[in-house]
Amino acid sequence: MCYQSRQRFAAHPVALVTPVSPRPPLRARLAMTLKVWRDRTAARRNLAAMDARSLRDAGISPAAAAYESGKTFWQAFGPLG
Repeated sequence: MCYQSRQRFAAHPVALVTPVSPRPPLRARLAMTLKVWRDRTAARRNLAAMDARSLRDAGISPAAAAYESGKTFWQAFGPLG
């Protein structure tokens, strides 16, 4: 970076502040939460239905798959490996 370009950056400071967006309404947040829970339930059901060969192809150990499949829908996914 040359001297001139450094001076140009110093002369025009850029605000790195993220604009604050309004919080979504309660109904929208509830709908998003229910969708996440539904998706987790479906993903865990599909994970439990996978056979050992499919799990191996995906790089998931059977123990990790069994552990994740046994979690409740409100718990986030952990690392599968």
